[in-house]
Amino acid sequence: MTNFKTKDKIIIGLTGGIACGKSTAAQIFKKNGAEVICADALAAKYFNLIRDKIERYFKTSDKNKIALEVFKSVSKRKWLEKQIHPFILREAEDIIKTTKNNIVVFDAPLLFEAGLKNAFDLTLCVYAASEIRLKRSLLKGIKDEDFKMRERAQTAQEQKAQTADIVLYNNASRKDLENKIKKLYKSLKQEEKYGK
Repeated sequence: MTNFKTKDKIIIGLTGGIACGKSTAAQIFKKNGAEVICADALAAKYFNLIRDKIERYFKTSDKNKIALEVFKSVSKRKWLEKQIHPFILREAEDIIKTTKNNIVVFDAPLLFEAGLKNAFDLTLCVYAASEIRLKRSLLKGIKDEDFKMRERAQTAQEQKAQTADIVLYNNASRKDLENKIKKLYKSLKQEEKYGK
């Protein structure tokens, strides 16, 4: 069972539904001084390393077609996760061990789905209303049906919010989210200073 906790660092798991603003939240944490580990970036790295194996399984080299199959089929998604997740977890552990930073944020859309709820000192869920997330997705060029398909592949946002230790509501502006994270980060720095 994965456990990222250490004696000298505060390790945070960050998650949220599609287009909730999770990546923006991760950027804000980084701007404030946190070490940020992006699970999606690591997944892309290891996807390329074992690309041949993946292409043989899906019988295509088209990444978009593979993504579509993964969102449509639970068994295919689980197969792909089984290939890539161990690499991601191992590298995340290495980063946590070697970083000089005392606050680390692990940014992962499938944090709870991967059974990592108890791997952190604190879990955060970025939450935004469904209509706002759909609007943001459309602005990014994600079609309505693609949004719904991706959303179905993840745990319901409400469930993520109930599971997380802290919910960051992101229904307003980026500035509003920045202020919330800045305040939280300041309190975490205090906690780290006096011992967690």
